[in-house]
Amino acid sequence: MKKIILLVLKIVGGTTLGILLLIGAALLLLNTSFVQNSLLQEAVVMLKERLQTEVSIDKISINFFGQDVRLMGVNVEDQQHRRLLHLDELGVEVDLWPLMRHEVKVVDAKVKGLEANLLKSDSDSVANFQFIVDAFKKKKPVRDSLPVRDSVKPKNKLNIDVDRVWLERIKVKYNQQEAQLGSLLFRKGSNGRMIAEIRDLQSAWVQNTKKGPVDTQLRIGLVNILDMKDRRQLEISQLRYITDNRKPRKNAGKPKRGFFDVGHFNLTAHLNVRLEHLAKDSVVAVITDMTAVDSMSGIDVRNLKTRVEANKQVAHLKQFSISLPNTTLNIDAATFQLPSKKQGRKLAFTTSLIKGRTLLKDISRTFAPVLKGFNEPLLLQLRMSGNDESMQFRNVKINTPKNDLTIQASGFISGLKDKYKLQVHFDVHRMLAKVGSAERIISQFPVKKYMMKQVNNLGNISYTGRFDVLWKREQFAGQLSTAVGKLNFDFALDENNKYVLGSVRTDSLHFGKAMDMPDIKKVAFKADFKFDISKPRTAIMRRKVGGKLPMGEVHAEVYEAKYKLLHVRNTVLTLKSNGAIAEGKVDVRGKRVDLLCSFSFTNTNEMKKTKIKPSIKFHGLSDEEKAKREALKQQKADEKAARKAAKAEEKAAKDAEKAARKAAKADEKAARKAAKEAEKAAKKAAKEAAKNAQ
Repeated sequence: MKKIILLVLKIVGGTTLGILLLIGAALLLLNTSFVQNSLLQEAVVMLKERLQTEVSIDKISINFFGQDVRLMGVNVEDQQHRRLLHLDELGVEVDLWPLMRHEVKVVDAKVKGLEANLLKSDSDSVANFQFIVDAFKKKKPVRDSLPVRDSVKPKNKLNIDVDRVWLERIKVKYNQQEAQLGSLLFRKGSNGRMIAEIRDLQSAWVQNTKKGPVDTQLRIGLVNILDMKDRRQLEISQLRYITDNRKPRKNAGKPKRGFFDVGHFNLTAHLNVRLEHLAKDSVVAVITDMTAVDSMSGIDVRNLKTRVEANKQVAHLKQFSISLPNTTLNIDAATFQLPSKKQGRKLAFTTSLIKGRTLLKDISRTFAPVLKGFNEPLLLQLRMSGNDESMQFRNVKINTPKNDLTIQASGFISGLKDKYKLQVHFDVHRMLAKVGSAERIISQFPVKKYMMKQVNNLGNISYTGRFDVLWKREQFAGQLSTAVGKLNFDFALDENNKYVLGSVRTDSLHFGKAMDMPDIKKVAFKADFKFDISKPRTAIMRRKVGGKLPMGEVHAEVYEAKYKLLHVRNTVLTLKSNGAIAEGKVDVRGKRVDLLCSFSFTNTNEMKKTKIKPSIKFHGLSDEEKAKREALKQQKADEKAARKAAKAEEKAAKDAEKAARKAAKADEKAARKAAKEAEKAAKKAAKEAAKNAQ
């Protein structure tokens, strides 16, 4: 028995040793380049047959002991013989032992030098890579033809665990869009958490807008992703967003216009985000800091922070804050309804109270160069709401730190999608500018300063009214209450024709105090004015006559005015200025005497030096006045005749009405009498009939 057992053991041992030697020899052979290249050629032939296109692989390296596979020089053509895919190197190192637990453990995966050229000319055409998808698409088993108990049982799914992925020099082109990746490193940390680093990510595409194509580029220098226990930390550095609509900037040749132009962006940004929750239909993220700078347009966001909680329908922003060089704005909460064409949902938003401090020069280069010297700090607060076509502003409050300028207002902006329909409207419920503040504010604008002394003479200025900004037109209206009286005004800036025109009215204004002309007392008047603001026209006139006055004219009806000891009513005043000298006339016409006055001045800051020449003119009634008098007399006679005719007509109507009432009364009386006689005859006839019956 022992001999038999020993013999069996020798046979089993020998057989096992032989098998192991064969396996070892096979592994050694498989590790040789000759066998591997032979297998490679067979695999290439199989791929060509399956894909029906040209496929080539320069080299393969398989290390069965190290469980490592590498492919070099992979090329695949599409079915039109254009290069579809090129790969310098693909390497995968796996650990095979976890396969026993239905797990695939990828120790290291490496892709270098990948270039893909994907094409799909339109929505109805077939993509040039679709044949690869179709060739490797898994066919579903036909279950209807099999008995239930013989149907294919689902296999256990393999769990894939990846330790490290390295991508380098990736370039993908899809039609006119192109994306490049310098490198991507994904690995697991010692605690099993994900760590990822992306470098030199670039993408270029053409946006087809209503106004034409826009070349767009997005570049990201570095992205760091750190998977922590309760969150993911994301850092994006050296982000650049560039657009070019192939046209000149919107402000080309327009120095008063800001540099903001969505067709010409060159934005550099840095961003840190903490992802607290990320799911298929919801996200919770905190932007811990963000900077964005475009030196050309003037955008300079020094810091932006907020918390975002969003799903497919709505996004909530909390503790939002943004800082510019001299501006800080804070919003406790804001809600955005996200647009959806499929569900018919449009963009809409609303905010809680917005608070902040600003210097308007922060937005001067971007939107309004006229504000570049505006260094007055302003405190503001407001609430906003709106949609993709309009915005509403409520509870607007603006004031200086000293409160010598305060504004309370509300308003809206409509027509955001069409500049020709754009309207900015604000109702100023109350504005108060204390002495000196208005002059200080005006002095910060780069415009010519006229009548600044007169502005100071007004004392505290209170204003209520409205203003509108339309396409090439601004309109202002309201009432000014000052230390020298109240003034109602309505004027507009006509940007098309380059004029300022409008009217003013007052029932009592101490004009002399306002204009620094003590001989003029309180006046009541209505005036229409028109001034030229065209630089070319003004330049031509300046070369001809010189001067520093505005060019324009004023026509006024003075209801009442006092000049020295002279008290006049119903006066007509005209004033014309050619830029060098302003000349005016006052005409008080009487029945027999006209009071005339002419005046002129050359400097609004020296109104005391105004030259005044009064005169008087005696006259009888002119033919025109006589004709007016006769016409008035005839009008009165016609009115008297009309009143007399109307009175006679009224009397005739009353008499006719009285006669009609009298006739109706007579008819009623006769009817009653006839009825009475008929009743009496009926009774008599009945009596006689009764008598004959007896």
